[in-house]
Amino acid sequence: MTETRPQVDPPPGALAMTLAGERVWLLPGRALWWPATRTVFVADVHLGKAASFRALGQPVPSGTTRDNLDRLSALIDDLRPARLVVLGDFLHAAAAQQPQVLDPVHRWRERHADLAGLLVRGNHDSRAGDPPPSLRFEIVDEPHAMGPFAACHHPRRVPDAYVLAGHLHPATTLHGRAHERHRLPCFCESEGLMILPAFGAFTGTTQAGLPEGSRCHAVGGGSVWPAPGSE
Repeated sequence: MTETRPQVDPPPGALAMTLAGERVWLLPGRALWWPATRTVFVADVHLGKAASFRALGQPVPSGTTRDNLDRLSALIDDLRPARLVVLGDFLHAAAAQQPQVLDPVHRWRERHADLAGLLVRGNHDSRAGDPPPSLRFEIVDEPHAMGPFAACHHPRRVPDAYVLAGHLHPATTLHGRAHERHRLPCFCESEGLMILPAFGAFTGTTQAGLPEGSRCHAVGGGSVWPAPGSE
């Protein structure tokens, strides 16, 4: 990276919030930006998921790894962060530990060689195995303290910390006047907890298991906004 200045102005479509006394932005790129420390958080990238399904003989689309890496690069190019934190499930399964998946990931990492990377192990990381050391990620278990925040994969409560987590791939449903419905990924906010939407393509979403009384911030149309009817 040639630019080291943190971004001051909110990216287009971002929703600014204060969590644990820190200003953060929820980004339409399905990421959370903590500008004071130049840290960007994503969750549930699931690199190699489509390849894992194809290894089982299932005809799923190709190109999802490239799409995920391109969108990560777009975030990095726009924000110029010092650090990328992945809140679990960077790789999908052991089948991701093969050249067709890892080779483009290595090229992506070389493009962003100055970026510090941190991975909080998730349930899929336990099955896939840690990324190779050549990808230069610090790998930690949850909860991982970062100032007033606790970086986790699974949504949980951590005493005296505001938890940033993933795992659930949260979504909210919009309702139209003609009784149509449309599901969108969302950030799910409750007391002391923010659950990020799944970053990865081909991951799916759910409304099951979200904390009762959550406030949903929908992601769609290049913006993040409080979903209608959200608590």
